[in-house]
This record gives sequence, structure tokens and C-alpha cells, in this order.
Amino acid sequence: MQDVPTMLGMTQTLQNAYNALMARAPGAAFPKARRLYLNKYQLPQSDDSAGLRLFVSEESLDESQQPAEDGEPHHRIVTLTSTPRQLAVVHWQQPQAPDRDSLHRWLKTAWNLEAGELTLTPWPEPWFRDGGHQLRFQAPTGLIWQQRSRLTLLE
Repeated sequence: MQDVPTMLGMTQTLQNAYNALMARAPGAAFPKARRLYLNKYQLPQSDDSAGLRLFVSEESLDESQQPAEDGEPHHRIVTLTSTPRQLAVVHWQQPQAPDRDSLHRWLKTAWNLEAGELTLTPWPEPWFRDGGHQLRFQAPTGLIWQQRSRLTLLE
């Protein structure tokens, strides 16, 4: 089994793009809307000229609660943690896989990911609504987004 890229191999560009995508995502309380959002919207990137886009194909959500620091018994701090498990490279609106050299160059220039360190798996179905051929890979370890909110519970 190949090692998953770690935070050291992940760029700030990828983390910033993930943060921007998650900041607009529907909340965990709306799983269908959230899945639709992740299928429809790519990780923001500065250059679409390669015809490749990066999507979150699978995510893990964890929600935790703890007492608020204000001492009020009905106040809680809720933390939502989103971690992508798999990412999908989509050859936008194309039924075939991108050529190997273009894919490797794009992963390096757009996301600072080394294709040789990834296990890129061709997926049998096209991306959402025939969006194009997809290759999936395990997301880099350490790619995490958290949101903390204050919850006031009434009795």
C-alpha cells in the first residue's frame, strides 16, 4: 500500500481552496444539499485552461460539542470538522482520461501534488451529470476544515 501524501506534501493553495469550498457548503444538517453542492462545485483554482477540475468525491464529517467558556449551562460550542477522504480529478466534459503528461503537469502546477505519490484510480462512471471522466485518489492527510459555532439551548 502506498503512503498517502501528508501535510508536508500538500500546498497552502490546496488548503485555501478547500477552505473556500467549505465556507459556502450547506451545513451537515442538510446532507442531500451538501452532497449536491460537492458534486456541482469544484475546488477553486486559478487556471481552468487544462480542462481539469478537482472535486471532493468523498468526505468525513465529525460534529462535537463542549460547554461554552462563558459558564452558562445552556451554552455550547459546536465544532464541525470536515475531512475529504477522496478527491476526483475530472477531465471536464470529456469522456476519456486526460493524457498522462498533462495530468501530471496540472497536478504539480495547480496543486503542488506529485502524481507519482498518488494512486490515481480511473472511475467507471463519469462525474456528476456526465461532467467528464474522473480519476480518484486519497486526499492528503491534514487537509481539514473546521467551523466553530456557539449554540444556545433553551429548556
